[in-house]
Amino acid sequence: MASAPITENPVDTNSGPTEENQATYQIRQFDLKVVRDAFVNCIQPDQTLLLHEYVRAYDELCIFVSSLGAIFDWAIKDLTHKLLILREHQRLDPLNYDSIQSMIAYEVKTDRIKTKDTTLILSSGKPLPNGCRTLLRLHRALAFISSFLSQMRMASDNESSAAIAWNAYSSTLGHFHSWPVRHTIHAAIKLTVPDRQTLVDKLLNKRNPDEVETISLDIIKACNVIETTTQELFQKHHLTRLP
Repeated sequence: MASAPITENPVDTNSGPTEENQATYQIRQFDLKVVRDAFVNCIQPDQTLLLHEYVRAYDELCIFVSSLGAIFDWAIKDLTHKLLILREHQRLDPLNYDSIQSMIAYEVKTDRIKTKDTTLILSSGKPLPNGCRTLLRLHRALAFISSFLSQMRMASDNESSAAIAWNAYSSTLGHFHSWPVRHTIHAAIKLTVPDRQTLVDKLLNKRNPDEVETISLDIIKACNVIETTTQELFQKHHLTRLP
């Protein structure tokens, strides 16, 4: 694919917008239906995965994580930074960054995947990271989100949400972290993850339990399709271990 002409300078994804978005996450109320709609709309009939819908779903998930308390601000900051990187690529080159498939094909063809960063320089003087590396981190996190929601949905009322979160983490993201990182995250989960009823209340947010059950199942199904398709793309192009 030919790159769309770039007529604007890249914005700095390390400053202003991140803080503004974090404030927005704290003000807005979480809506599970927005997550469902975005993930479902991400998947096109031909299995093309629309990047802007993928980002939109994660935006709403950031609101949910933000509602869990200030202790999760570090996670919000990291997620927001990655979403801003993908948005910036879409702003500069909407043709090649329209879908996950087109982004991967373009960055492979142009050898962008061979380096952590692109040659585009941000206003801060730092280079704009490549899209595939950024997506890979979000892709791994999506596996955790899907597993956590699935286990929460099937759990009994007296099960520990911290134990559910740890099980979901261990079977997904934990595979990519060193022992010290896993140990730190285990301690953080035990100390900070709210009880199951608090999490359920935040997921409900004025919706009835049956509706949330249906929406959650739709999210899990969509996430599984997105995760499988994205994983196949990364494996096909040998990108599963990008630094």
